[in-house]
Amino acid sequence: MSTTQPIVKRRRAWDQAPRWQTHLPLALYLLFTLVPFYWILLFALRPAGSTSLVPWPITFEHFAKVWTERSFATYFQNSVLIAVATLVLTTVVALAGGYALARFDFRAKKGFMLGLLCSQFVPGALLLVPLFQIFAQLQMINSLGSVIIAETVFQLPLSMILISGFIRNVPYSLEEAAWVDGCDRFRAFRTVVLPLLRPGLVAVGSFAFVHAWNHFLFALMFLSNQEKQTIPVGLNTLMGADSVDLGALAAGGVIAAVPVVIVFAYIQKWLITGFSAGAVKG
Repeated sequence: MSTTQPIVKRRRAWDQAPRWQTHLPLALYLLFTLVPFYWILLFALRPAGSTSLVPWPITFEHFAKVWTERSFATYFQNSVLIAVATLVLTTVVALAGGYALARFDFRAKKGFMLGLLCSQFVPGALLLVPLFQIFAQLQMINSLGSVIIAETVFQLPLSMILISGFIRNVPYSLEEAAWVDGCDRFRAFRTVVLPLLRPGLVAVGSFAFVHAWNHFLFALMFLSNQEKQTIPVGLNTLMGADSVDLGALAAGGVIAAVPVVIVFAYIQKWLITGFSAGAVKG
């Protein structure tokens, strides 16, 4: 009894710690995180030439300027198409490859996994020249398909590793039970395994979407026509050699950030909850 009493006291002392010890660091971190966003909104919403620290009167002239005069409506449409297509292709291919890595044994499996891991050390800039030559031979330069393929290939190694780890956590006996009940392998995977992979699929798909949405190099190198450009390249065009339109740049930054914020606000419950919680719900 005497040996456990100090432990109980220490736990109670920890539970009764002053709230400021927790709230103060969180408040400082929140302030550090939100101040840049407020600064962007300030420049985007206040009139041109104003130096006020409060966006009043609020104006949307910068948003109208970048959306119409700077072709951000076209850039936004292209970015959505590239990001959604990358999300779908990455998720589907990674799901098939991850299942093969998790459920089948084949020669050079360890070497293949090692190759996937080593590919993560290769920066995307090193792939620009060979990819450009390949797409030039395929006559895919200045097409959205080239960027979609490049983004998908760049995201696949890590996505396959993550998906294979989620599939390994699903008991193999569940699939065997489905086979006994008359299901083939594909139907057993679709009805038993796939619902349990929802948190992993959401995580892989969200990261693929965000990366394709924010990536700058592939769109800059493979798309030369202005009507095919994406939002990151469009933001770069707002910065001139001698001057920068801060209001238009801030408005473009807000337009670029809104879809990512909406995506993460919608899927945060799947990212926060673990695999077991998602499996129980499925």
